[in-house]
Amino acid sequence: MMKLLSMTIAFLYVIILAVIFMKKKDVFLIIILCIIIAIAYMIYNHMQTDTNTIEVYYQNELIDTVDISIDASYTFTGTYGSFTLEVKDRQYHATDVECPNHDCEKMGWIKEGSTKSIICLPNEIYVIQSNAEEQIEVGN
Repeated sequence: MMKLLSMTIAFLYVIILAVIFMKKKDVFLIIILCIIIAIAYMIYNHMQTDTNTIEVYYQNELIDTVDISIDASYTFTGTYGSFTLEVKDRQYHATDVECPNHDCEKMGWIKEGSTKSIICLPNEIYVIQSNAEEQIEVGN
């Protein structure tokens, strides 16, 4: 929202300068260019949609897809024990995990759009966002 506001202010500033110091053809050209830039910016923002789903894998196989816009808790059974994933306010984290080191719980809350993953090696469970660029491989 802040980017859009700053772009609008810059656009208005250019228009005011154009009206004061330029010829009619120049003003028209600058207005057309600003409109083209604004349309390109809106298309770019539309294409950069936030993901609202996360994928839960067990032994490298997708076992569930979770919508992070819905607050809930999900429990999965891994190799070592249970693994609970809590989703709240478009964020998620591991909680109540049965494993010896609890490193996955120490990851904390992960926000929508983050590239962070939750990996529980003892349970062979990992959680990534659907738009994650990198694929995580869990060793056999």
